[in-house]
Amino acid sequence: MKRTAESHSGYKPEMLTLSNGIPVLVDVVPSVESCAIGVWINAGTRDEGRGKAGVAHLVEHTSFRRTATRTMSKISKDFENAGAYANAYTTKEETCYEVRTLSDAFGRVFDTLADVVTGPVFSEGDIDRERSIIIEEIKSYEDEAEEFIFDAGEAQIFGNHPLAVPIVGTVESVRTLTAADVRAFHQRYYHAQGMVITVSGNVEPSAVLQRAERHFGSLPKGKQPVRRKPMILEPTSLVLPRQLQQAHVLWQVPTPGQSWEDRYALLLLSTVLGDGMTSRLNVRIRERRGLAYTVYSSVQLFTDCGTMAIYAGVEDSNVATVHALIRRELSELALHGVTAAELARARRQVHASKVMALESLTARMSMLGKGWLEERRPEDPRDVFQRLEAVSRQDVQRIATELCNPEAWSTCTIVPSTNE
Repeated sequence: MKRTAESHSGYKPEMLTLSNGIPVLVDVVPSVESCAIGVWINAGTRDEGRGKAGVAHLVEHTSFRRTATRTMSKISKDFENAGAYANAYTTKEETCYEVRTLSDAFGRVFDTLADVVTGPVFSEGDIDRERSIIIEEIKSYEDEAEEFIFDAGEAQIFGNHPLAVPIVGTVESVRTLTAADVRAFHQRYYHAQGMVITVSGNVEPSAVLQRAERHFGSLPKGKQPVRRKPMILEPTSLVLPRQLQQAHVLWQVPTPGQSWEDRYALLLLSTVLGDGMTSRLNVRIRERRGLAYTVYSSVQLFTDCGTMAIYAGVEDSNVATVHALIRRELSELALHGVTAAELARARRQVHASKVMALESLTARMSMLGKGWLEERRPEDPRDVFQRLEAVSRQDVQRIATELCNPEAWSTCTIVPSTNE
């Protein structure tokens, strides 16, 4: 019997609600002995105030330092004594606190995670220590040219909007952040109106609801501030000399955001262009010419805008050639679109990645959280599959014609500096 992705996954999340309105999405997977827990905050880099770059990330880091009832040592031991793995991350628009644990430890692990999210004590000493750690993190990112070039490229598109600021902030901005800034951000955004709790694994929904109500049910409803839409800048070309052994090339073009009805056509277009061994960029630049070890395209969609990007790491002497090849591939897509074989292969790749994600508890838990924050409902893989199947060559051609004019793209190039 042929098994569909839907029947194989058993993905049927249950939607529950706390007394203060916080959604609790539970995806029961009875065939496993563990679970993934996520607490999602609808706030990230773009929600930071002027001059406060990096405060969302600093809140996330420092929350694990101390609560009213737990020291950092106790927080760590409470997780690890239960065999749990805790993590957190901040993006441009969201913050996620997540834990993987065995199902029989769900209760005590959830208690600790809830304490970290709702009850951190942001002392001056803890802020000072975490600030120093984050400054070192910033320096490490700046040493990674592939990370640095994307930050520089986003500034070309979004200008002085918060979306242009690195998630970790800058050394200068982080140095000026105070404990009062951290407390204010936590108070403003960590409330019922901007939060969702997600669990995937072998758990009982009623037990999840009971624990969540105990720890989160008394949070104030709060108010989610309206986000300011960025003003997209005209395309520019930027060259940055740095003391590196390799040159780095980035092309970026602005796109509509997450609610764009053609986002699946955009995803398939990007897959044909630069995702995988048979993608056009990989074949033309790496396999045929040997000009790059890493070359790819990607799509990043925010609430109200987004970007499509092309990246390549190349020898300095090959920069002009790689720029010319990227320009040619974009022009070809704008003029001729994709072939039927390319579209079928891209559709299969994206379909397969979604099916494989359904076999990871963390990925399933993330689908619940991201789906709710983006569309106020858990992501439905069946809907994704249907939308992918509905994309035609004409749809991709239309998007390619709209977006793949090389003159509409900003370029950023990091070249090795001759200065010692």
